[in-house]
Amino acid sequence: MQKGAEILALDVMSALRALELQGKVFDIIFMDPPYNHQLEKQVLEALRNSNILYFNTLIIVEASIETKFEYLEDTKFRIYKQKEYKTNKHVFIELI
Repeated sequence: MQKGAEILALDVMSALRALELQGKVFDIIFMDPPYNHQLEKQVLEALRNSNILYFNTLIIVEASIETKFEYLEDTKFRIYKQKEYKTNKHVFIELI
């Protein structure tokens, strides 16, 4: 296991492409996009065909309490767990 951090000064879609080219694979991915713009949906759609996920990679999305994730039914992801707070929630997503 490699320790440390790397900062990519890129938008998320460019960063995903760069990480794919580098052959990086992640155990955990945490997303905290701006609320109510469906950016998490765009990233999950990109991750659906990405090679940066292990079979057991856990994806955690912080989103507004109103954000819906029904579209996951048509993907290879499912909600493993969800923790709701007053105005936001953490959605734990896994591959199926």
